[in-house]
Amino acid sequence: MKITIIRHAEPDYENNTLTEKGFKEAEILGKYLKDEKLDYIYVSPFARADYTAKAILKYNKNKEYKTLDFIHEFRPFMWDKTPTFLNSDERIYHHDKWTEVPEFNYEELKNSYKRVKDEFNALIKEHGYEKQGAYYKVTKPNHDNLVFVCHFGLESFLLSELLNIPVNALLNHTCASPSAITTVYTEEREKGKAIFRLNVYGSLEHLILAKEPVSFMARFDEVYGDGNDNIT
Repeated sequence: MKITIIRHAEPDYENNTLTEKGFKEAEILGKYLKDEKLDYIYVSPFARADYTAKAILKYNKNKEYKTLDFIHEFRPFMWDKTPTFLNSDERIYHHDKWTEVPEFNYEELKNSYKRVKDEFNALIKEHGYEKQGAYYKVTKPNHDNLVFVCHFGLESFLLSELLNIPVNALLNHTCASPSAITTVYTEEREKGKAIFRLNVYGSLEHLILAKEPVSFMARFDEVYGDGNDNIT
């Protein structure tokens, strides 16, 4: 099985839509994916993801998508932490103990995290792969492509679950730019037992081929004071 995770195109957060550039990115993305095998398409309820999904379906004919509430973006953002904070508590980089850190130790966040884990694994189980600790029990082996059109933060949580990587390592040390494509495959290395393996992270080939500049959103300055985005 293949899982494709697509971050929505460049957002206009204030107006709950995409920017002019974002709509252009979505159109480019849709054309790029027009011949792809997209078996199941799951979309965040947020408008920026919905607009992106509609652009994909404009070119990938006879496809429908399903909106899933649990793949909406997390609040507050967790991918904007300073190096000082990230170095303050070793539990921040622990796969399970990160919710014990005072800044993350509150019920709303912990409940949201549990919901994503539980509902995501239940969905993957429906598609034939049942979570068993570090691997997935194969109940219905297949070559389906499950597509998730969602958000960078949510993508990090999904990858954390699939790849057994601490979520804060993904949130703060990777960046999927707007409209980026990530692909993960199953490898059934033992009969009936599979792991998920990251094949491509944050591909922007569609924008590069179309000579469309990559959005800076979700990034911070390479050098402090560059004038794009700082957090201290």
